[in-house]
Amino acid sequence: METLQENVQIQVRFITQQRKYAVTDSVILVPISLRRYGLSEIINHLLGFEKPIPFDFLIDNQFLRTSLSEYIQNANLSTENILTIKYVESLLPPTPLSTFQHYDWISSVKSHDQSLFLTGSYDNHVRIFNTSGECLKTFAGHQAPIKSVSWISVSDENVTFLSASQDQTIRAWEASLIDDKYLTLYECKGHKGNVESISLHPSHTKFASASWDSSILFWTTAIPEESEQEILEISSKRRKLNDRETKVKTPIAKMHGHVGPVSSVAFDINDHGKMYSGGWDHSVRIWDIESTTNFNTKNCDKSVLNIAYSEKSGLIASGHSDQVIRLWDPRAKGTLIFYSELLDLLIISII
Repeated sequence: METLQENVQIQVRFITQQRKYAVTDSVILVPISLRRYGLSEIINHLLGFEKPIPFDFLIDNQFLRTSLSEYIQNANLSTENILTIKYVESLLPPTPLSTFQHYDWISSVKSHDQSLFLTGSYDNHVRIFNTSGECLKTFAGHQAPIKSVSWISVSDENVTFLSASQDQTIRAWEASLIDDKYLTLYECKGHKGNVESISLHPSHTKFASASWDSSILFWTTAIPEESEQEILEISSKRRKLNDRETKVKTPIAKMHGHVGPVSSVAFDINDHGKMYSGGWDHSVRIWDIESTTNFNTKNCDKSVLNIAYSEKSGLIASGHSDQVIRLWDPRAKGTLIFYSELLDLLIISII
């Protein structure tokens, strides 16, 4: 293909979803030789900022990593076309602060107020770390790898949390932050496959679990009154809990709809009556909690490996095996797809 002349100009329209950086959406002419830096200069000039802000640019949902000229040639576009360019503030990658050492794969991490970190590992253990990377506590009890963890409550002296495992159970734990004591409050049984995900309801009185057995189960966080179990002290050999002393809990509701494993579940923070799930059947499903009804289903062509709900935007983000993060609007039909060329592996978790 013949190389485009560097002095050629092309018509572009800039758009953004970041309102504080919005500029006119009128069509303007820009040199076809521009790259990200040159386009950032134009946006900063239109905004009138004294201190320049770097931006990233997307065309057809793909980050621009070449000149406009190269993009147009690779996409077989005409210079007579009007090019719509979306821009977002460019952010630096996060800087590592500390390292949390484990003995096997780490499957789940939950933070609390940027001071405590709850982790689940394939070595069957749950751990609590502080921001210095110090392991404050290690919890033994599950008989298979941990797949998901979730805080219930945290105070200055005690914490309670949930852990889900491939041993088909969920455990609720209570631990002291001032000594070595901890106990299993109860063990949830009802799934017939690996428990892949747990999500705490905004009220903190209920939670949901998603499993390899195609089901979603609903539970309360209430501690059974008849459960009597002494606090066990952690020895140097990590004493195991006596399962015979652990109160077994059963679900209060079951939700069926997925065909195949359910990989992830998340509650709607804004509407406490809604819940979302993602599964290997290529679907994101929306549920009414009270009636346990799947009243809306959004489909794609890849297995859904993880989902997360955004309280601010009201959107659902899902990770997949095709290196794509999809954004779903539960209030509308279809899907808004976001591509990133930086993602070259499976997306198994999003927050």
